[in-house]
Amino acid sequence: MIALAFLMAQAVPTLAVAPAIYADADLSRGAARLAWPAGTRLSVAEAEGEVIARFDRALAPHEVEAFRVAAGEALEDLRWNDDSLVLRAAPGWTMRWRREAVALAVDFVPPPADAAPAADDDGALDAEMAMVEADAAAGYPGRARRRATALAAAHPGDRRVARLVSDARAADGDTVHAAEGYRALAADDPAARRTMAQRRGTVAASAIARDGGDLSQVEAGARADVAIDARWTAGAGVRRIATRIDSAGGRQDTGSTVVDAALGIALEGAARAQVLLASAIDDDVTGGGVRLVAGSAEAQLRALVVFHMPDFSTGAQALRGGHLSRVLLGGSYRLSPDWVVQGDAGWHRYGLAGEGAAADSVVVAGGIDRLLRRGVPSIGVGYRLEAEYVRRLRRDAAGTAIVPLATRENHSVQGTVSAALGGVQWSGQAGYTVDRFGGNGPTAGIGFNAAMGDGWRVDGGGGVTSVSRPGFSGTQVYGRAQVTRGLGW
Repeated sequence: MIALAFLMAQAVPTLAVAPAIYADADLSRGAARLAWPAGTRLSVAEAEGEVIARFDRALAPHEVEAFRVAAGEALEDLRWNDDSLVLRAAPGWTMRWRREAVALAVDFVPPPADAAPAADDDGALDAEMAMVEADAAAGYPGRARRRATALAAAHPGDRRVARLVSDARAADGDTVHAAEGYRALAADDPAARRTMAQRRGTVAASAIARDGGDLSQVEAGARADVAIDARWTAGAGVRRIATRIDSAGGRQDTGSTVVDAALGIALEGAARAQVLLASAIDDDVTGGGVRLVAGSAEAQLRALVVFHMPDFSTGAQALRGGHLSRVLLGGSYRLSPDWVVQGDAGWHRYGLAGEGAAADSVVVAGGIDRLLRRGVPSIGVGYRLEAEYVRRLRRDAAGTAIVPLATRENHSVQGTVSAALGGVQWSGQAGYTVDRFGGNGPTAGIGFNAAMGDGWRVDGGGGVTSVSRPGFSGTQVYGRAQVTRGLGW
């Protein structure tokens, strides 16, 4: 074990900071230096004020963090993945870099007053393409797509750039345009074939089970989503929800069937709108609404307004036909390649078929995630808030709430890990939840996602959660599974 640890330590790049300031009078801090193990293939280039390094051995996260500390306020941005790294100086600073065999040294200096634009070099295109790849790998798919599109305009007919554009579109969730780009290039690699297999949409079958002690539910369904063209999509599905309720009066079993439909359109500026309809055919409850999402994953706003949608969150709603009206506003924002924040807030109104509103509440959800390690496995930590504050409860003549709700405020801290093993992407999380108005307990789960050939995908998972929710006040056990088939070209 000692020998193994020694060998692993040798494979990690080391960072050193020069102990003294260089003789150049313009310098205000020393050079920061990253060194790779002997034998690493390292190339460095500069484009648009950014320094791009490409290599065949991954950097350790703590080494990159040490580089950030060494650069301090002189560094505006650092994005990296397993084989590339991009640096950009803060406004008012300039980077002077040099490659030393398998090392990169960077001096951060104020720009000279007579600075002239750097001349283009033969590696400028490669450097710009590396920036696109680094953006996508660091969690900035929207920025990667914009840069790739600009490159395509500047380099028409370049097949490498055209492929990069398709990859960026796929990373940004634009399956239709990505698939069309892959087909035009006659791409035949697995990633391209799987994207093209979903060009016309998908069909899926799924099952979800949750057991919370006195309330258990199993839901099974099928759904089809079809791309009409590059802008319009249509979808429809059917679900069957079976509910078991255990109470002092005994056990009750009930079930409901829900059909739903959606029509979506892609708007300008990476925005998408959807019109939603749903009906519980056994309970005579029908509703609809609108969902709007604007922006790519790194900076996204979302809104949802629905009225009278079928809902079976509580035992009372499952037995008598429930509905839910919601107004939600929220968004997510990537602060850096390692930090992401998100938040949502809104209003809920619960009701029963034929009886109107039975309860009103204010809901708040949010979180922050920190990526500690990239590579295999990737490791992160996060915090989650999920709260619902009951504002009004309608009661019957005996004083019993028609829809029993309780105020809840769940605070969860958890660690996450993910890795691709044998063609299957695995993920796991474990942590602890504290409800300020109720009980506390563990939260843990495992999930998987696997491509089966070009057109099939299987994903699922299960675990235990102590996050209380309507109808489930204590610790719950859950499981899910889904099989998806692409509709092809």
